Amino acid sequence: MRSTRPTTTQTTCDCEDCPSYTLTGHMRRTTDQAAQHHQQAAADGWSDVEGRDYCPGCPPAVPVGEHDHAGLWVA
Repeated sequence: MRSTRPTTTQTTCDCEDCPSYTLTGHMRRTTDQAAQHHQQAAADGWSDVEGRDYCPGCPPAVPVGEHDHAGLWVA
């Protein structure tokens, strides 16, 4: 799920029971802050499949039982 507010842009993992999210803060709103946030999330391993966002620990091609919902993929 994606949300853009005046000073933040957040992406939350859409996988069931996964608490992972990525957040970018901004001093003021610009027209391209959300696009930059999503580009950086993709570079960090987040994937967007059919309008749903998944963190690096929850790749859509892997069965849910094998996902890393604890966020242990974070270095």
